[in-house]
Amino acid sequence: MKKPKLRSGLILGLALIQTIVPTAGCHRQFYRKQADQEVSELIREKACTVARPPETRLGILPDRRSRMFNPFDPDFQPAPLDDPASNKYMQCVDGRRGYPMWDAAGQTNITESPDWWQFLPLDENGVLVLNADTAVQLALLHSPDYQQQLEQLYLSALDVSSERFRFDTQFFGGARTFLTADGRRRNGGSDSSTRLEVGPYSTGRRNLALQRSFATGGELVAGVANSIVWELSGPNAQSASTVLDFSLIQPLLRNAGRDRVLERLTLSERRLLSNVRAFERYRRSFYLNITVGRSTESNVQRSGGVFGVGLSGFTGLGGGFAGLTGGGGGAAGFGGVPQAGGLLGLLQDQLQIQNLEENIARLSENLLVLENTLVELLTTIPDDAEAIVRQRLQVAQARSALLSSQSQLVQQKVGYQTSLDRFLVQLGLPPYICVRIDDPILKRFELIDRELRGRREQLVDVRTNVGALNVSLLETAKPVINEETGLPESTIEWTPKVADFLRDLKQQIDPLADFRETLLEDDLPRVKEDLAQFIETLPDRRSQNESLYDLYEQEKAQICTLLNIKEIDESIFEIEELDELSDELADRFTALQERLESYGERIQALDESIEDLLANQGAGDESDLAVRLRDEIILESQDLLAELGDDVLAVQLIQARARVESVLLPEIEIDPAEAFQIARVNRRDWANARASLVDSWRLIEFNADDLESSLDVVFSGDVQNVGNNPFALRGDTGRLRVGLQWDAPITRLQERNTYRQSLIEFDRAKRSYYQYEDGIWSLMRSTVRQLQQNRLNFELGRQAVRIAAAQIELNEDIRLLRDARGLNSGPTAAQDTIRALDALLASQNQLLNIYVNYEVVRRGLYFDLGVMDLTPDGLWMDPGELDAEYLLTLPGTKNPNLCGCCEDECCIPIRRQPLGPNYGYAYGAMLESGVVPNEVIISDVPVGEPVPVQNDYTGGVPMDQPIQRMPQPISVSGEAPL
Repeated sequence: MKKPKLRSGLILGLALIQTIVPTAGCHRQFYRKQADQEVSELIREKACTVARPPETRLGILPDRRSRMFNPFDPDFQPAPLDDPASNKYMQCVDGRRGYPMWDAAGQTNITESPDWWQFLPLDENGVLVLNADTAVQLALLHSPDYQQQLEQLYLSALDVSSERFRFDTQFFGGARTFLTADGRRRNGGSDSSTRLEVGPYSTGRRNLALQRSFATGGELVAGVANSIVWELSGPNAQSASTVLDFSLIQPLLRNAGRDRVLERLTLSERRLLSNVRAFERYRRSFYLNITVGRSTESNVQRSGGVFGVGLSGFTGLGGGFAGLTGGGGGAAGFGGVPQAGGLLGLLQDQLQIQNLEENIARLSENLLVLENTLVELLTTIPDDAEAIVRQRLQVAQARSALLSSQSQLVQQKVGYQTSLDRFLVQLGLPPYICVRIDDPILKRFELIDRELRGRREQLVDVRTNVGALNVSLLETAKPVINEETGLPESTIEWTPKVADFLRDLKQQIDPLADFRETLLEDDLPRVKEDLAQFIETLPDRRSQNESLYDLYEQEKAQICTLLNIKEIDESIFEIEELDELSDELADRFTALQERLESYGERIQALDESIEDLLANQGAGDESDLAVRLRDEIILESQDLLAELGDDVLAVQLIQARARVESVLLPEIEIDPAEAFQIARVNRRDWANARASLVDSWRLIEFNADDLESSLDVVFSGDVQNVGNNPFALRGDTGRLRVGLQWDAPITRLQERNTYRQSLIEFDRAKRSYYQYEDGIWSLMRSTVRQLQQNRLNFELGRQAVRIAAAQIELNEDIRLLRDARGLNSGPTAAQDTIRALDALLASQNQLLNIYVNYEVVRRGLYFDLGVMDLTPDGLWMDPGELDAEYLLTLPGTKNPNLCGCCEDECCIPIRRQPLGPNYGYAYGAMLESGVVPNEVIISDVPVGEPVPVQNDYTGGVPMDQPIQRMPQPISVSGEAPL
């Protein structure tokens, strides 16, 4: 009879085990996707409460094209390659075998996407061509820093999820089963026993329970304790016990109240909102970092993560000021004109290298001119015995300057390649990629076309080769004494060597006809377009110069101005000479065009002379051959190439002058007070600064709670079953218990110290906040000051370029005058030309640097004002001219219901904040146009006096009185809705 009962008991126990034992849980993929979905909703919720919400993807999964893309299952990833010495400890550690399944998912030797490079926008030669847009787009795909900010935002949302979960109803439940066998002496009996016990189990406070925390500080726990035991040996017996109980604890003093209980949740929610704003500001600073090299700002900061996700490590201290210091800028306060960074800095380096290359080409040409003069001196007997020696000195000085510039060019090119490698790493790309920077933003500062610059280089090569051949021809001459005159003269014997020299010379001269046609048909039309562009920009130049002159007059007439400039060369404001310059450049252009057309006949005549000599094999005596070679070939080729080079230089100078005078700076007219007001309303980090100050203030109440007594209301009860039926719960077995628990505030030293620290931290936070405002004031003033300084320096830079170009022309005029008189180059000709070329190079670079700095500061101004708008692709939408009046009407950092979210989700009226102080701008015009509804209007109120506001902000306040500018904050009385 016992065996059937035992069998039935075992079957029943196994059935219960199979029924109630839970599975191992959901797959890890389920939890990952669930977290992703919840984070996405949390971020969208916060984005709905701010103006200009993010319009880009805020997920953390890298794009398929990204180098960071993970091609494996994220929940079951293969093991990366390990250090061999370290890997053995995963297999055997301290004499114990390690986990054998580490390699279950396999191994991989890659840490990046294996085919990411296939998505790079390479050209047909496999070169990555970068401009501002492609650089930013690639950085958004590949930059680890940008990805880290996204992940920080994700983790910040996880903190909110954890804190919200603390106030959710949490369920705990599971099952347990035990088979217990006791020996016969275990319990002092004579028989052994075997029991099967089945019941619920969980890691919560009860075996089967629910618990909930309330915003008031109360905590409810309800649970079920159940146990069913079968005796599997001895007499057939079964017992069951069930207890259904609950406990509610509600603090009344310490640890009570929403100020204490909701603090962690409030802080996490506010920080997530702050981080959404911070990330949007980071996106904009990231754009500036890539394009102009400005450091990134407003990194996403996570409050949780001390002891895992959430704010479980929160102590109530260190609320601080969210790490904010100063004015959040600093890129605009340049004292000089430094190099830019990022892609614009690379373009700046490129142009400076091109300017140096052009300088080297001019130095090479100057060396050729000096060598030509030396050749001419060698073909004659100068009156001054020192002439040849001095000319050799000029050649040596010119060659020394050329070599020095070439060495500088090598150094700059190596530095450029190093900067290019660093820029690729900044984008998240490996530095071994072949890349070319090509962006038209600084095209206007390429004062001479690359094609036209190439013509000079071609001509310099021809002049070098022709000069060497002419010297070789001269070396074949033999000096003899003329029997009739008794004077020395040169003779040249016709030889195959002389014929070869002439053939090589003809080969060098032949391309000049095509060279001349290219100048006339390709280069001159582009120069003509530059002249037309110069004439077209004259009205804008006149307008900007008048505005700049007005600024200068204000600086002279006022005290405590931004620039404090009283004396400056006022010729930079005169634009009348530009009207004359346009006619002058047009006349010079026409004359050059006519001269270039006339070179055709001279080139043809030189070619015919060479062919005639080759055909007749130098017919005539040796003296006649020497004269003919000197006059018709050597001197004519030298003069032709020299004059052609001079005219190409003149074309370049016309183009450079037209382009220099055509450049316009984007006009920025804004007062620092207006800029400060715009920034106060629109800067996202300023909104976060205000929120952080309130966070620090709120901690005073949070920590003051610990100074109180502990007084709790305790209400608990339970009910049990009757007999062996686990479901036979009876009221007469129940119990209810209610009471108070009180702990006197006898020992509060640590709490006192913490409270005092929170007061000090709030004082520090207030100081940090107004120092932050001071920093913004300083930033706005320094930014506007730098823009005004650059405008003045830019006009001075134009003057410097004009003067440097004039020096080159004057040196050329002096050389031509001395050549016409049969004189050598003069004792200081080489140094004069070198100094003139160095001055031109320095002035070109200085003008470029001023413009680049102006552009960096201008872009930074939009960022510092908080009005920099990006496309969903992360590219800047340049508004062009800055409209301060329009920017003052923007909605700022708060815009409820933008995404259709409920503003009043707590079903209580949300008390509005009073307006902050208004600096430098009157709201009257804005209110008249209706663009700023529901704003506080403060009229004729002494600074520091309380202002009662009834009902709404505009209630009881006259609308028709003039609005006063308030230089200081205005306090609001307690009667105002806070």
